[in-house]
Amino acid sequence: MRIRNVVAALVLGAAVAVPNAASAQVSVGVNIGARLGPEVSLYAYSQPAFGDWHTAYKQWTPTTVYFYNGHYYRKSVKGARAVAVYSRNGEYFMPPEDRAFVGKDKRYNNKRAPIAEDRGRAKNKDDEGRGRGKP
Repeated sequence: MRIRNVVAALVLGAAVAVPNAASAQVSVGVNIGARLGPEVSLYAYSQPAFGDWHTAYKQWTPTTVYFYNGHYYRKSVKGARAVAVYSRNGEYFMPPEDRAFVGKDKRYNNKRAPIAEDRGRAKNKDDEGRGRGKP
């Protein structure tokens, strides 16, 4: 009788000690989100918004953002893809698509240049705010 009680207590203790799979999945997602920080809004290059690249690029700061799970972040995690972009006044934007710009800025990392998918995801700065409220 005693052995049966001891075995039952051990089995019950083992069942209680088994982690809940759902909570483990949630904590992993929260940890990754905490490491990435806030999502970055990435804009397409716009001459009216960011200046004529022939002269303005010297005021832009080349920086790297990381594409992960359909969004861009300033911090990297395993599996994220690095994308070289520019920043100015807290805004992140793609380099100009003009072929003459390629290689012009020696600070820019051309090996991490945006791919077509990145350009397709970029927001259009020229259209921002249109259609909302009164002009």
